[in-house]
Amino acid sequence: MAKQRIKERRKHRRAAIELPLDIDHGREEKRVIKASTVNLSAGGFYCKVPFYLPVCTKLKISMTIPGKKGQGNHVIKCEGTVVRVVPEKPSPNQPFYEIGCFFSDIDDVDRLLIEQYIAEKTLG
Repeated sequence: MAKQRIKERRKHRRAAIELPLDIDHGREEKRVIKASTVNLSAGGFYCKVPFYLPVCTKLKISMTIPGKKGQGNHVIKCEGTVVRVVPEKPSPNQPFYEIGCFFSDIDDVDRLLIEQYIAEKTLG
């Protein structure tokens, strides 16, 4: 029996890169979450958050990309949407949730900067 090839659905290269995030989820309680990416692509990121955020939650995101030597850091401000949550349902004893977030509104220059940063980190 021939092996089936699984088609990769992602459009952007993803890499295990940890960057600090400020995530504003718009709720009253603990409105801004401090988090770090687990992995990152020009299309979105995966991170851990301290409480449940349902799929389709709209987020305002601030992320800092370190500058090259002699250059300052670059702060990216964009919007995203939660597209995945693990575990899928809230639980009172769950210490954190993993979320996948798609960048729904990001400047083209910022997206390119993320792509370049990932290429630098993964290729050399």
